Amino acid sequence: MVRKIHLATLLIPLIATIAAVPAQAAGVPSVSAKAAIVIDGVTGQVLYAKNIHDRLPQASTTKMMAGIVALERGTLSDEVQVSKRAADTEGSSMYLEAGERLTFEQLLYGMMLNSGNDATEAVAEYISGDATHFVGLMNQKASTLGLKNTHFVTPHGLPDSNHYSSAYDLAQIARYALSNPAFAEIAATKAFPVPGNKRAPHRTLINHNKLLRYFPGAWGGKTGYTIVAGKCFVGSAKRDGRYVIEALLSAPDCWADAEKLLNYGLDSFTSEPVAAAGQAMGDVKVQGGAQGSVKAVLTEAVALSVPKGGQKPEVTTRVKLEPEIKAPVKAGQSLGTYELREGDRLLASAPLVAALDVPVGGLELGDLGAVFGWFLKGGALSVALFSVFRWQGMRRRGRRKRGKSILGSSNAIHR
Repeated sequence: MVRKIHLATLLIPLIATIAAVPAQAAGVPSVSAKAAIVIDGVTGQVLYAKNIHDRLPQASTTKMMAGIVALERGTLSDEVQVSKRAADTEGSSMYLEAGERLTFEQLLYGMMLNSGNDATEAVAEYISGDATHFVGLMNQKASTLGLKNTHFVTPHGLPDSNHYSSAYDLAQIARYALSNPAFAEIAATKAFPVPGNKRAPHRTLINHNKLLRYFPGAWGGKTGYTIVAGKCFVGSAKRDGRYVIEALLSAPDCWADAEKLLNYGLDSFTSEPVAAAGQAMGDVKVQGGAQGSVKAVLTEAVALSVPKGGQKPEVTTRVKLEPEIKAPVKAGQSLGTYELREGDRLLASAPLVAALDVPVGGLELGDLGAVFGWFLKGGALSVALFSVFRWQGMRRRGRRKRGKSILGSSNAIHR
């Protein structure tokens, strides 16, 4: 359990207002989406917000969670035989045929580029045996990520009244998924060829993310559409050292909204350094290790996105660490979180990990105390036993002397 053991309050003078208050930034765009968000892709800091916690249907943006859950469990080179159930799945398709064999990797591309519901069903069956159990894994991951307004019923996003997410949660899913290099490579691929079949003799998968073909710096994302959900999009972009993620739900002018929000996040803010990659933020006690503690360090540099040309805020840092861990410890093992806050509002966070390996070995202070106590007890017992034996020996010698004296007196009387 993570608990707060170190709370550092550091006032950091920044050159602009905190970007978590988007209304204070100049040129805030107006969008058609019912809900929309832009976050800093590194820290998760919110740069733009519109109804970000509203629960809405998310259509095929669902497949971002399905994709990362599958990727973390499957082997890309594994061959998967497509079931009739998967091939017959309604909606968007990569035109699979029952009995067809493709690699898990090819199915992932069909899922993320062509938004194939059939590919998604096949992937779910490959990972969990059926879609129901796979959706359970998706909901489990949502819980692990701390998502409060997301629930999945299907792996592909076909409509269901209990299938929903929020702009905020989708952005967090994207941030997590895109941190996986294999997932990011798939999601950012413009086109990918796969072997043809009777339904599609010449099959090249085309990414539905139009921004990849014309928006400078566009990166991985996922589109979605149903009549119920409307147009949905999760996108990202990297440009001039900045990285932002956006999510839009029920957006009639989806692509115009997407461009405006990405440009806003990339161009209206600057990154203000706060902490360096590898910087130590505290120590965690190691139980049973070759050394008594290990340093908790940042995996990456931490910077705040701040609007250009604003006032200076006051920011506090909080370091939340495990109170103690057991050896062995692996370098990179999670130890806690580094947070940047303005008052009670979380602005940004970054993971803290072990700086190095700590193998099993050595004695803890408690162990040394126990050993020392054992020696003390053993010594006291030895002294006690020695005293008893010495007393018994002296007693026996005394008896022998008294016996000799009595015997001598007797001889003198009867001689």
